[in-house]
Amino acid sequence: MERSKNILQTIKEYAIPYYKHTYHTKFSAQEIREKLLQHVDTKERSFFSKIFGASSSKKDSYQGNIDGDTFKIHRVKKGKNSNRPVILGTITPSLNTTQVHVVMRLPYFNALSLVIWIGVLIYIGLGDATPANFTDANIYFLLFMLCFGYLVTTISFNYEASKTKKFLKQILQPVVATHESDWIIRN
Repeated sequence: MERSKNILQTIKEYAIPYYKHTYHTKFSAQEIREKLLQHVDTKERSFFSKIFGASSSKKDSYQGNIDGDTFKIHRVKKGKNSNRPVILGTITPSLNTTQVHVVMRLPYFNALSLVIWIGVLIYIGLGDATPANFTDANIYFLLFMLCFGYLVTTISFNYEASKTKKFLKQILQPVVATHESDWIIRN
């Protein structure tokens, strides 16, 4: 039973381009905000730099917004990997630690373009399917292209998410919550 739970958790973690985790750290909420500001470029970029190039003055190359106890950042790099996760976070002080709830997801535009791409593939593969011209090759081509698109998206998302997890562990220096009181949220 334990083994099947581990397998299902591994599939859930790596098969879906979505990551949700809560880090517990010994730093205060203010210290976490300061650490994020040290590593995240918060200045607004011009339209030209958004389209044609990504340059950041910070060494870790993350850009985004830090607003109070929430942040929305993304990794910036020279090459094109449109499946870089958007990192959404909430900082919550608790009794002995500070909790940082992190969600990594695909950008909405990328998820929408993936859905459109899959829809076009299904239309091409099955659109003019009549018994006279429908062959096994149509089904194999359709399945291959669907699997290829899914794998490219998922593998590239997980690759970028693993880099972001390392970045967050470096910044937050998480601790293991050992007591039940670590989970109680402060007022």
